[in-house]
Amino acid sequence: MKTHLILFSSCALLATTIIPLPAQGLSPFFDAQTSTAPAQSSLKLTVKDIPVNKGYLMIGLYNSQDGFSEEKALKGKRVKVNAEQVTVTFKNLAVGDYALKIFHDQDGDEKLDTSLGIPSEPYLFSNYASDPFSAPEWHEAKFSLPFGSMNRTLSFDE
Repeated sequence: MKTHLILFSSCALLATTIIPLPAQGLSPFFDAQTSTAPAQSSLKLTVKDIPVNKGYLMIGLYNSQDGFSEEKALKGKRVKVNAEQVTVTFKNLAVGDYALKIFHDQDGDEKLDTSLGIPSEPYLFSNYASDPFSAPEWHEAKFSLPFGSMNRTLSFDE
C-alpha cells in the first residue's frame, strides 16, 4: 500500500514539473474559456405553418426572467408574412438563456388581439411552452444558446 502511495505522489510531482498547464495566451482553447468579452452567437429562427398569408409575425427575444414577464424584449422583429414559412436571424447575442414570444399579427395593428381576454390571433412561445390560464413562465420557455450559431424551428401546427 505504501509503495502505491509513493509511486502515485512521485508520478504526480513528475507530471506537474514536465507538463505544465499552458499560460493564458498560449492556447486558443484556454483563451476562449477565460475571455472576459461576451461570446458572440446567432439564432436562426424558422416559423412554419403560418395559418394565413397576410399580416406580420411579431417576434420578441428575451434574455431574462424579468424581461420575459415584463414584456421587455432584448430584441424584437416585425416580419411581413408572405409565405407559409418565415425565417429570421438574431445576431450578436451573448451565450446564455433566451426565450421567444411570437404572435401572428394578422390585421397589422401591432397588438395581440383578444376576445374576452383570450388571444384571437395565433401565438407561440419557445419550447411550445403553454399555460391554460395565462402566459407561460420563463423557466418553461427558456432555452440555452451556445457559442456559435443555433437553428430553431417553431410551428403553428404543434
